[in-house]
Amino acid sequence: METLKNDVAELAAFLEQAKSVRVRGVLTAAKAEAEREIVNLEMKARIAAEREAAGTEAKRYLHELTDYGWDQSPKFVKLFITLNGVQGCTEEDVTVNYTENSLQLHVRDLNGKDFGLTVNNLLHGIDVAKSYRKIKTDMVAIYLKKAKEGENWDVLTSIQKRLKQKQDTEMGKDGDNAESALVNIMKKMYNDGDSKTKQMIAKAWTESQDKAKMGGGPGAGLDALGDL
Repeated sequence: METLKNDVAELAAFLEQAKSVRVRGVLTAAKAEAEREIVNLEMKARIAAEREAAGTEAKRYLHELTDYGWDQSPKFVKLFITLNGVQGCTEEDVTVNYTENSLQLHVRDLNGKDFGLTVNNLLHGIDVAKSYRKIKTDMVAIYLKKAKEGENWDVLTSIQKRLKQKQDTEMGKDGDNAESALVNIMKKMYNDGDSKTKQMIAKAWTESQDKAKMGGGPGAGLDALGDL
């Protein structure tokens, strides 16, 4: 937890220095990922405390969910999370906590395991009181009531929006300088980071090189670094 908080602070410092929109987008995505890990750790700690208070002896691990589908109607944004056998859970074991710009799903004791999904920085605001979830066969469906009915969400989160804008508007601008600055920052983050950070950067860099080879242009593969 302390390492992640230090990473967030360092990324925030880099953001203050970064000038290129492309570099800022990559740093913003990396900062959001670290913040998401902090939220997940806090959720695990809270669940552990609840079990201890209840005197629960059975030990279950929280499995973080990352895959889901989403759709929208004029009134709702809908998320679909596949979980085999979830229809066997009680209503009390499948909970969703909402804020105006985030959600946190927790499924307790599904085949002896706990599952969690956190989505922060929703693109637009939601009406917490009118948002809800349904348990279906092998699926949890979450219905986020749009604060502004009829408003179109072209992506789910503001981070995805910024990355999309970066790709659309900055592809041909200041390419060499942005790429050079990005490489230097990635090198510093790799040299100073812990093993998890190094693994994450190495994976993104390898994917970026593969994309560059396929795209055949300078900086063509740097978009893969947006996954950080």
